[in-house]
Amino acid sequence: MPGVGSLSQSTICRFESLTLSHNNMVALKPILHSWLEKAEEAMKQKDGCGDISGILPNTDKKRKRTSIAAPEKRLLEDYFRQQPRPSGERIAAIADKLDLKKNVVRVWFCNQRQKQKR
Repeated sequence: MPGVGSLSQSTICRFESLTLSHNNMVALKPILHSWLEKAEEAMKQKDGCGDISGILPNTDKKRKRTSIAAPEKRLLEDYFRQQPRPSGERIAAIADKLDLKKNVVRVWFCNQRQKQKR
């Protein structure tokens, strides 16, 4: 999705948890609007069927839940104690070190922050 790379991890997490500030909503609106227009146009062109990869997620198969082994989880918890809001570069470094996908690490940190709020 164009423009998503410019969004911070915090903005993405707040979007996922439906706690975006007004300013972030305003910033995100044109990106989502553009995506929605492309998705609707693709649906019209394909008449509701066919390949629209890159616009809508693949709904054919469900992604398997990622399980993080105990040693990696302990290291993630150590990193979290040091810095609960790591930068994108730091997340990438942690992911490389633990041999996990960057998105898995990003979501893990986001989930940990949400757990702390409870």
